[in-house]
Amino acid sequence: MIYLDNAATSLPKPKSVEQAVVRSLRYYAGYNRGGHASAMQAAEAVFACRQEAAEFFNVPGPEYVVFCQNATHALNIAIFGLMPEKGRVIISGYEHNAVLRPVAACKNGYTAVKTPLFDKEAVVSGFEKELQKGDVGLVVCTMVSNVFGFALPAKEIGALCEKYGVPYVVDASQAAGALPVDAEKLKADAVCLPGHKGLLGPSGTGLLLLSGKNLPRPLLF
Repeated sequence: MIYLDNAATSLPKPKSVEQAVVRSLRYYAGYNRGGHASAMQAAEAVFACRQEAAEFFNVPGPEYVVFCQNATHALNIAIFGLMPEKGRVIISGYEHNAVLRPVAACKNGYTAVKTPLFDKEAVVSGFEKELQKGDVGLVVCTMVSNVFGFALPAKEIGALCEKYGVPYVVDASQAAGALPVDAEKLKADAVCLPGHKGLLGPSGTGLLLLSGKNLPRPLLF
């Protein structure tokens, strides 16, 4: 089989992923639902995954790694959880529907920074112009466009957000597993990513990585 859709969902999965899924189905009981051997094995596996993710993506510790269903789930938690009472949302002109639909539902509105294709300097300049207006409550930006493959200047935008004191959410869906994703260098409050694309994991998995600077309110209680 020739498969050319890895940017949507990776296939085939590595043998190690298949083996890990089978092992969990055979030997792991409910995580955090008991103190017997199978439950403890599940807890240890989950904690080990949190630790590895925290180290790999450079977040403060395993407690800042949140497991989600996918990147859309993580983005909804981050966007609605970090949305202030006042202020617009600023996004790039390259966002996925997983960002566009939540920000379209935000009561204070949003602005997409429109720039020429593949012009990183224009993207940085466009974000700064919006931030200088002083009415921005949240910035959301993708690292890589899922349509054009354009790698946006996410680090530079993060530096601007830090300068102007605005929370920053990064969609790393197309970057994770293909490009370095360092939450600290991105200056992001939240980094959202799926497990099923470049990380080669199963569908139905995702991560919300938090810096600890501004913690989002829960989406589900």
